[in-house]
Amino acid sequence: MRAEGDPGDEDGEMLRFCGFEIELFVDEVLQREGDEPAVCSAVDQGGQRWLIVEGAHRGSDISWYCAPASRRAIDLVAAGRAAPGDAVMHSETGWVEVVRLVEGHSVPDRRVLCAQLAAELVAG
Repeated sequence: MRAEGDPGDEDGEMLRFCGFEIELFVDEVLQREGDEPAVCSAVDQGGQRWLIVEGAHRGSDISWYCAPASRRAIDLVAAGRAAPGDAVMHSETGWVEVVRLVEGHSVPDRRVLCAQLAAELVAG
C-alpha cells in the first residue's frame, strides 16, 4: 500500500492505495498489524465504497483483496461484528480485485469471482 499524506493532515490529503489498474482513497484504517494498515475502507473516484484486506505475506510477496462493499458491511467489520475475510468473500458485486507485489514488484491486478477467491484462499 503506497501512502501519500495522512488522513489527519490539514491539507486534507488522504492515503492512496494504488494497484496496477486500481486507485482507491483510504478514508479509514479499520485494523492494524503492528504499525501498518491491515484492513481499510476506501472510496474510488466514482464514489464506490471498497474494503481493502491485506493477505498473508510470503517472503517479499504481498497480496491485498479489494472488494466493493456497502457502508453497512464496512461498519460491521469496523465494529468487529463481521470478519474482514467474510466481507470480502461476499462483496457487493460478487467479485474482488486482487492486488499483488511479487518479489517487491507490482504485477497486473486480477479480478476474481468470490466463489473462485474462496478456492484461492484455501489453496494458499
